[in-house]
Amino acid sequence: MKSYLTIRFAIKLFHRVKNLVSRFLDPDFSTFKEFEFKSVPTDQLNDLRKLRYVRNLKLAESGFINTALKEQLALLKSKNRLFQKDRNITPVGRISIHENENKLMKLLLGYNSMENRTYISFAHLNNCPVWNNNTISLLKERVQHLYPSKSDHLFMKHRYFQRDVNHLDKQTKNRLLHLFNDTLRNMYSYNRHLQNGIRPMVPPVGKLPKLSKTLPIQVEQGLDGLFVPATLGKNVVVLVPYLKVANEKNRLYLSVGEFRTLLGQKSITFLAETKYGVSLGIHGNRLFLKATDSVGGIDVLKQWTLLDDFLESKNVPKRLKYEVVKNLIEKKDYLIDVDKIPLRQTNDTLLLKKHYGSGKTYFALSKKGKKPELKEYRPIANLKSKHPEYYHSYREYMNHTNVLEPLGTKKKRQIKISI
Repeated sequence: MKSYLTIRFAIKLFHRVKNLVSRFLDPDFSTFKEFEFKSVPTDQLNDLRKLRYVRNLKLAESGFINTALKEQLALLKSKNRLFQKDRNITPVGRISIHENENKLMKLLLGYNSMENRTYISFAHLNNCPVWNNNTISLLKERVQHLYPSKSDHLFMKHRYFQRDVNHLDKQTKNRLLHLFNDTLRNMYSYNRHLQNGIRPMVPPVGKLPKLSKTLPIQVEQGLDGLFVPATLGKNVVVLVPYLKVANEKNRLYLSVGEFRTLLGQKSITFLAETKYGVSLGIHGNRLFLKATDSVGGIDVLKQWTLLDDFLESKNVPKRLKYEVVKNLIEKKDYLIDVDKIPLRQTNDTLLLKKHYGSGKTYFALSKKGKKPELKEYRPIANLKSKHPEYYHSYREYMNHTNVLEPLGTKKKRQIKISI
């Protein structure tokens, strides 16, 4: 007991002397002791410096401080370290994951130039990011467990802080840009619900379909082919990359006509080119027609048009309607691509088509990449007599492949054509 009192007396004496010195060296300490120490409740102090004043004054009075003061000091020290760390980190960009209007997650990427290290934050404390070392494992853990509650898909929004990183050297800026783009790709690959968020292409029948400015569409193959409609005006459509920072080089600026053509190309599976200047396509179980590139003067068929709309149109020549109904629908008189066989002897290609009505196979030669006309196709039975030098290649190829079927059905076997 005597030793305990001796220790407490020593602590009080030490802090009395220390506080006396502080009164002369630190004007803020003197002001705090005189005006604030007794009037401001300790648990309301959020200033670490002032709380340390309280600690020193309490120790000078009694030689000890209670647990509540210790805990508050520890909390404010942690906050102070958090703020100090944030001061040295340059924000790089923000990425958020949403379900409809609900934001499920927001992350920030940051860079510390003194440490040459990148950081990531998923939470804020008093409007200050809580920074963690940027690791793939941490990102994957946070992203892959996000689930939608009212749908089967999620989507991302992102913003790159170009102005914040402009003061950095060119090499570092390029590295951070790649980091941000890689983070977007990784997040997309980690969560299947983000992958479910790709909006399917819809054939542009009538007015342009209403597209979400958040859900991406697959314009080209691969991750670089995902775009989000940023502008949908009367005359222009602007598409921006979904998994990249947008710039003047990777945005797509399209007229409404070009966008309609794009939707048709990506959503409608091309089936055949007919002898009377009309191409045939399919989307789901619906048939579409379009004038071939070599035919002009059919304004109503400049874009893909639903077969029913074509037949009901008053602007279509009656003769063309007759050809479509008689030959295309009744006789199924058109050829469908089934195979392309490279010929070893030359740089030519043997093209095979199947007549949909009779099921017979026809061939033609593509020389130097030039596409043959439909009238050049001949029955496959004539190949041996007309081109014996190619017949062996044909037989060898057919022996190593499946039975002939349309190329469109090889890619999408669920398609069923019923006319």
